Amino acid sequence: MGSTVSVILGLVLAVLVLVLFTVKLKIHPFFALIATSATFAIVAGMNMQDMLSAFTSGMGGTIADIGLVIALGTVTGTLLEKSGAAETMAKTILKITGKKHAALGLAITGYFVSIPVFCDSAFVLLSPIARRLSKDTKISMTTMAISLAMGLHATHMFVPPTPGPLAVAGILNADLGMVILFGALVSIPVMLVGYFASLTAGKKYYYIPEDDSDVTEEEDENAKLPSALASFMPILVPILLMLLKTVGDMVASENVLLSILNVIGTPAVALLIGMLLAAYTYHNIHPEDKLAWSFDGLVADSLRTAGQIVLIVGAGGAFGGVLKASAMQSVLTNAFSGLTIGILAPFLIGFIFRTCVGSATIAMVTAATMITPLIDVLGFSSPMGRVIAMLACAAGGMMVFHGNDDFFWVTTTTSKMDTSVAYKTIPIISVLQSLTALVVVFVLSLIFLH
Repeated sequence: MGSTVSVILGLVLAVLVLVLFTVKLKIHPFFALIATSATFAIVAGMNMQDMLSAFTSGMGGTIADIGLVIALGTVTGTLLEKSGAAETMAKTILKITGKKHAALGLAITGYFVSIPVFCDSAFVLLSPIARRLSKDTKISMTTMAISLAMGLHATHMFVPPTPGPLAVAGILNADLGMVILFGALVSIPVMLVGYFASLTAGKKYYYIPEDDSDVTEEEDENAKLPSALASFMPILVPILLMLLKTVGDMVASENVLLSILNVIGTPAVALLIGMLLAAYTYHNIHPEDKLAWSFDGLVADSLRTAGQIVLIVGAGGAFGGVLKASAMQSVLTNAFSGLTIGILAPFLIGFIFRTCVGSATIAMVTAATMITPLIDVLGFSSPMGRVIAMLACAAGGMMVFHGNDDFFWVTTTTSKMDTSVAYKTIPIISVLQSLTALVVVFVLSLIFLH
């Protein structure tokens, strides 16, 4: 099965291959992860037949667990985006906060919208509102852009059905209802740190956007938008159903209501209900779109995106399968026994990968994959332990958010922020968010894992 030295060398080289392929050679993460798994297996001296078997079962198991959920979540996000529901959510929240606290309103909007909609598309979608608010209130666009981006960043890392946290919850076998509940909780201080830091950045790098986008925004004012209730329902209903299932699981008694909750609170079913609500809203706004569900329509486009995510996450699970089948478990168990490293292990792995690779999803999935064999050693074997392990993976995966991440460029270009300003602010604020998350997760571990 390979000696201690060859296993550790295999792990180091595998990580280098993943970073080299994704960062330097710009190879698709799916193929990069296949190369990573092969590198580890060869250097660690694994039997190739064992490696192939572990790879396919790891990939199959991961996709079986979360493939459907990712597909449904992605389609829901697209429907919310294209129906104008995300814009309604933004306007509703800004009505509550008022223009004086518009930046906080944007951060809170980001917090909610990023749960079903990808950061990149959510930022593109909401940036016209940020620009308009910056002009109206004379609050720096730097503050508006960063506040929105970091609000989106918070729940993107912690709250399923966003693919990253969803995949990590699946890999670590953590209860999804608990992950949503605690992920949403951890995201609040993380979002607020982003907001307060954006105020400082805005004062230092002050600019108001030019009036080049006014025409399109005026036209948008007259566009038909769904109601606040119709906009929030596709997000809130599935989350509520999953949380009710979690509560129901804690109650020992059996009755018809709990049995029904057990079925409709299953992630795939809950998200299917959310997707149908989003589809109904989309149809009300765009009754003329008869092709939305066809092979060439709106839904097909989002399924293409979902397919890529499923394959990347599946390949991450396959790499995990190979690691589990190797001697790494016993090697690392011996290395870590006696060390109370706890949440620092997933945190550090997530941090290294986010900084090097740029993808938050890959960083979290890799951290989860690598600590799965060590769940017992690190003290995460209880149901709550698995939730905390997931949160630690996400906390590490938050930093450092810089130029190797697509979202960095989406934020910079869409808000017309100077690249040097973006580099002086966004990476530093992501570090503050990550450390805040680590402290909160540490406190949770003290409360629940004594």
